[in-house]
Amino acid sequence: MSGAMTAGLGLALPGRLMAQGDTMPTESVDTAGGRVRGLRSGTISRFLGIPYGEDTGKLRFLPPKPAKPWVGVRDCFAAGAQAPQGPIVLDGIGAPLGASGPPSAAISILMAVVRDTSAHEPESEDCLVLNVFTPEASPRRKRPVMVWLHGGAFAMGQGLNPMTEGSALAQRGDLVVVSLNQRLNALGYLYLGDLHPDFADSGNSGQLDIVLALQWVRDNIEAFGGDPRNVTIFGQSGGGAKVSALLGTAPAKGLFHKAIAQSGATPMLVEKADAVAIAEQTLAKLGVARSDVHALQTINVRKMIAAASSVRLAKAPGLSSRTLAPMVDGRSVPAHPFDPVATMLSQDVPLMTGTTKDEAALFLVTDPAFGKFTVQQARQRFDAVLGERGAAAFEVYRAAQPNDPPTYWVSSLLTDTILRTNALLQADRKAAQRAAPVYMYRVDYEPRVMDRVLRSPHGAEVPLMFGNLAPRQFIGSGPELEALSVQTMQAWINFAHTGDPSQESLAWPRYDTLQRKTMIIDTPWRVVSDPNRTTRQFWNV
Repeated sequence: MSGAMTAGLGLALPGRLMAQGDTMPTESVDTAGGRVRGLRSGTISRFLGIPYGEDTGKLRFLPPKPAKPWVGVRDCFAAGAQAPQGPIVLDGIGAPLGASGPPSAAISILMAVVRDTSAHEPESEDCLVLNVFTPEASPRRKRPVMVWLHGGAFAMGQGLNPMTEGSALAQRGDLVVVSLNQRLNALGYLYLGDLHPDFADSGNSGQLDIVLALQWVRDNIEAFGGDPRNVTIFGQSGGGAKVSALLGTAPAKGLFHKAIAQSGATPMLVEKADAVAIAEQTLAKLGVARSDVHALQTINVRKMIAAASSVRLAKAPGLSSRTLAPMVDGRSVPAHPFDPVATMLSQDVPLMTGTTKDEAALFLVTDPAFGKFTVQQARQRFDAVLGERGAAAFEVYRAAQPNDPPTYWVSSLLTDTILRTNALLQADRKAAQRAAPVYMYRVDYEPRVMDRVLRSPHGAEVPLMFGNLAPRQFIGSGPELEALSVQTMQAWINFAHTGDPSQESLAWPRYDTLQRKTMIIDTPWRVVSDPNRTTRQFWNV
C-alpha cells in the first residue's frame, strides 16, 4: 500500500474533534503538573492536550521525562500536536492510488473519508499529550478507566479523531476514557543502542512514552473520577500491536489490569539484530558515520524519517516484525510477549483479542484488479505470497469459500497472514497459562455501503465500539447499525468494569484450545466454535 493510502491502516485518521454543541469551561482540576481546565458539554467533560511528558525534541532517542509543572490554570480545550508522521508500506499488497485508470467507487469513498478526517493539528516532537473524557472530573467516585492506543502501524496517527472521540463511550459506560499521542516511526522505534550506550532504550522510546502516560493515569486519574486500580488498555491495528507489546513490557507491569488487542495481535516483536540492521542502513542513507550517531539528535526530522522508513529488510508481505516497531531490547522488553510462550509479566491480565472477517480487503482495494481477480490471477497472488506453499494454500482457501469471487480468496489469505493467525497464536498461548481469561471475537458485520465490496474490513469495529458512527461513507447508517453499536459498546464496557464482556442474555465464553469458542459480532451476535478451522489447520495453529 502506498503512502497516499496510509491513513487506511488502523483507520487512524487524525482529524478535528467532533462538534459537541454548547460547551462551558469546567472547574479546574489539580494534577501533578499543575491545574487544568476542560470543557463541559452535556454530561461529559473533556480535557484535551494535557501534557504528560517533556518536549521529546530535547530528548530525541532518549527515554521520556514527565512534563515540567506549570503555574496557574492551563486551559485544555484543544488537541495537542501530533507526533511527526511517517509512511506505511505493506509490501506486496495493493497498489498506489490512481495506479491505472479512474479510481473505483470504493477508492473514491475511502479517499473522501481520508479527506474528511485529515489532520489539522500540527506535527511536533513536543507531542506527549493526552486527552481525558469523564462524566465527572471529581474524586468523589472511582470509575473504570479505558486507555486508547491509536493505530497507524507505529508510523502515523494520533489519539483523537472523529471516530475515536471518547465522549459516547464514557457516557454509556460510566467510565473515564483516555487517549494519547506518543513518538512514532524513527523517533519512537529506531534502535541506536548498538551504536552508543546513550541510546540503549531508543528502540522502544514510543512504548516508554506510553508507559509514562500510564504512570500519569496512575498518579492523576482519581481527580478526574477514574480508578487507577481498574485500567484497561485497548487499541486497534497498530494500537492492538502496542497493547500486545505492553503485555511484555516490564516497566508497564501493574499500570494496567485488562487488555484488548483489536486486529493487532503481535506474538513476536523486532529482533535486536534486525533493529541494528535498520539503524545501520538508515545511517548509510543519511551519510552519517557510526561514530557520529549523536548527529541524528539534531538532523532534520523529515529527512531522518524518510531515510529510516525507506529501509527494507527481506521480509514477508504485510506487517512483519522486521520494521520500525517495538523490539526485544533486553531492558524494558526482556522477551517476545507471546513467543514461544505467553509472557509471565502479564499472566494475571484478562485479554480480549480478535480480528474482522475481511481485514485485508481495505488494503487490497487500492489494487486496480480488486474485485476482478480471475482464478488464475488469484493463483498467481498465492504463489507470490507463499512461494512453494502457494498451490496448496490456494486449494484450501478456494475449498473454504467455494461461492466467493477469487478476490476474496486472496483477501482471506492476506487477512490470515497479516493478522488472524497472530490473534490465534496470542489467544492459544495466553489460554495455555490457565491464569487470566481470554475472550476471542471475529467481526463479521458488513457495513451497508459500497455494495458491501469491502465486506468486514480492517477497522469496522472501531466506530461501533466508540459509538461514533462516522464516517458514514465507511460504516453506513440506520437503526440496525445503531443497535449493533450499542451492543458492541456494552461488551467493551463490561470487560472494562469486570474483566468479562458477557451481556445480559448473551454469555461470552472463555476461549480455550479445545473448543475455541469465538464471539461473532454481527446481526445477530452468536458464539461459534473454531470458526476458521480449515484455514487455521493449514497454518498449524
